[in-house]
Amino acid sequence: MSTDRDPAVEKMLMSYLDSCLKKSEMVTYEAARALCNLATYDDSGGGTSVLGYDISHVTTVLQIFLTSPKPVIRFGAIRMLNRLAQYRPQLAARCNCDMEPLLSDQNRNTATLALTTLLKTGHESNVERLVKQITSFMSDISDVFKIEVVRAVKALCLQYPAKHKTLMAFLSSNLREDGTADFKKDLVEALITIIGQVPAAREMGLLHLCEFIEDCEYPNLCARILGFLGDEVPSTGHPSKYIRFIYNRLILENALVRAASVDALTKIAMKCQVLRKDILVLLQFGQNDNDDEVRDRIALYTSVLQKCVDEEEKDIHKEGLQALMSVDLPFSMDALYDGLLDHISSENKDQSFSVSGLPTDDVYKAQAKANAALNEPKKKPGQQGAAAPGVKPAAQETAAQAAEAKAATNMELNKILDQLGGDFGPLQHSCKAQYITEAEAEYTVQVVKHMFRSHIVLEMQVANTVQGFTLENIEIKLTGFEPNFTKLGDTEIVKLEYEQKAAAYYVLQKQNEQVMAGKFGAGLKFIVKEEGDDLGYEDDYPIENVTITVGDYMSPKGLPVGQFKSVWEQLATNGSEVQKDMSLNFKSTEAAVDAIISTLHMQPCENTGKVEAGVKGHTLLMSGVFSGGHTALVRAMVRVHEEKGLLCRISCRSRNQQVCDVIAAAML
Repeated sequence: MSTDRDPAVEKMLMSYLDSCLKKSEMVTYEAARALCNLATYDDSGGGTSVLGYDISHVTTVLQIFLTSPKPVIRFGAIRMLNRLAQYRPQLAARCNCDMEPLLSDQNRNTATLALTTLLKTGHESNVERLVKQITSFMSDISDVFKIEVVRAVKALCLQYPAKHKTLMAFLSSNLREDGTADFKKDLVEALITIIGQVPAAREMGLLHLCEFIEDCEYPNLCARILGFLGDEVPSTGHPSKYIRFIYNRLILENALVRAASVDALTKIAMKCQVLRKDILVLLQFGQNDNDDEVRDRIALYTSVLQKCVDEEEKDIHKEGLQALMSVDLPFSMDALYDGLLDHISSENKDQSFSVSGLPTDDVYKAQAKANAALNEPKKKPGQQGAAAPGVKPAAQETAAQAAEAKAATNMELNKILDQLGGDFGPLQHSCKAQYITEAEAEYTVQVVKHMFRSHIVLEMQVANTVQGFTLENIEIKLTGFEPNFTKLGDTEIVKLEYEQKAAAYYVLQKQNEQVMAGKFGAGLKFIVKEEGDDLGYEDDYPIENVTITVGDYMSPKGLPVGQFKSVWEQLATNGSEVQKDMSLNFKSTEAAVDAIISTLHMQPCENTGKVEAGVKGHTLLMSGVFSGGHTALVRAMVRVHEEKGLLCRISCRSRNQQVCDVIAAAML
């Protein structure tokens, strides 16, 4: 697919492919395959249109192939329709009547492809019939095709939530059958996804998972389910009916699963006060466990739960327990260790130590790399331990160059801020460099935004690509930043010769603590000197506007797989939440999800950053650290409405109400 499209060439090639549909079987199939591949790549087209040409007759060719007496022809046709159904389900659905007889095909691979294609293009009315067909030959196909079936069933359940009972019963029945760890993992993840997105399927799905862990032979998968149960059970109508399933794991399984069951029981006790005494008794039965980790967890959790039961100030202890179970810390543990060492060796060691001034984990790591690059002694070539010339690994060299560049930037920032005076506080984070000129322009400019608590430092990286010209006294000119910002100072580039690159800085101070977004006019002013000309002339060079967005205040920070739900629930009890409903002007769900990630500049979690082809709804989970060290989580539910277009509901949770307000409104 060329970016420089020539309509005349396209017409000629499409006519050639169309003419090939009337030749031998092999040539006809290859032409149909080429047109179907174009349909999967052409985002601008829709329905039966590809590059502006109608290809509906391709489905007629594939329909004929589906009824061929040759197994290889039938297999090729259904495989191509299966791929087409991921991107153009309405086009592949034209062949549904001819695909159904293939469900009883002697070739199990052909039958499986027919089934998964029908699941992608089927209607709500024939779900039960398709499930019966699946059950009849699941034991005869390989695990690779089983996983494809599971994913197709999951997508169908999300598309038709009213059929969740039938589809979840199928998934649950396969959990009880023999299968590899990957197959069982896909089944469990499918159930978890359905529970999270189909409210009516919640309690039934949790019971299916509880029944599975009774005979689960994979400890890691069992621990994953127990963690999920610990998060979900407290908000069900009858949490007590799930306790026995979790407690059985504490007395019957290995140490890994026993530790996970202790965590799950404690999470339930934390949120369900009526069950706290009973769970405390159950945990005390395991105090003599033969594993150190399990015993330590039980001892810690029972001591805190006992205080919650005994003391009158239950809410205070409940908050303490929530902090105990949290996986999120507002500061770096390494910074805490270094700070404590410095504190006990200082003259103020008798005073209490405060964690309020400790940096976040990302800031601490950046500072450590910068200090290591500055303090590392350079070894001579003959010195012991020095690397031989020319054999330094490329990755190590790249990392060293990045550390040196970052250290030089930090030194330059510190020098500029010291000259201006005042307390800027620690650097929150630095945004990636963005071009604000054409990449092939004669003078290219990239901007890097360094975000502080109340200040923004704009680093303008200027490169001279014009041979025979030298730029001097390069100044940055910004307009339109008042009254929200105040200029504190700037620097200039003294001299920039051909193929040189240098940076100038512009420091802005926010007028209040509220996040301010804006668009500033920008330009460069400098003296141009041609080769042999000592006087030169002044010139103004316009560049694109500098834009400050909500995403610039956000540093992406991922969570370990499986932890998003836990942190999300914790913020529900000791944080704030803001929810916004809106309509989005995008052509597809994929484009909308990409735009949300780009705008908010957050890290997708639980593999939700990619949208499965053909789905009409998707839930995006993201996490990040907002300026000031405020952890924020976002759940964005995007779906296609037949009449209203693309709709989105964005929910943001954080311990800071203002952060929630700003993030939730960023897409409006």
